[in-house]
Amino acid sequence: MTRFPASVFEQHAPARLRQGAWTDNTTFLENLHTSWVSQFADYMGAQAASSHFKSLQDDGLLYTDNPDQTLHAWKGDRLVGVTALRPLNGIDLITMLEVDSAFRGQGIGGQLLEALCLTSECLMAHVSIHQPRVKAFYRRMGFHVLHRDKVQHGAYLLEFDVVAKSQKP
Repeated sequence: MTRFPASVFEQHAPARLRQGAWTDNTTFLENLHTSWVSQFADYMGAQAASSHFKSLQDDGLLYTDNPDQTLHAWKGDRLVGVTALRPLNGIDLITMLEVDSAFRGQGIGGQLLEALCLTSECLMAHVSIHQPRVKAFYRRMGFHVLHRDKVQHGAYLLEFDVVAKSQKP
């Protein structure tokens, strides 16, 4: 099932990493919902963001990542973070990297991103222009800003910085 090296699962600090299904964890999903609505609100306002999120959820467009390409982080019995990849012609797109807001700043996002780096020669992510701290995090982790891109997301045009890290010689 795994594409991740065994060493990823042997690390226990700051969190224990696992693979597989995670979308039945309602507490984490509620926190994720809050985070995503907040991020979308930067573009479209809180009410429209909440409606947009509900529409995506109702249409089955959320949480569609392949469990073989997904890692989640646990502190004790609590799910505190998740990341997912989508392979795209020799580049792995990071489709999600989220840490529960109560656990941010503890190195969990870095641990998840380092685990992705162990399995991919070239990683890419889209970072909202409204999230300078997230862009700074990726830069600290060795990613470079390639360019700014605009993506149509329903009725909204979202602007992102495309960041990437290549480990190819």
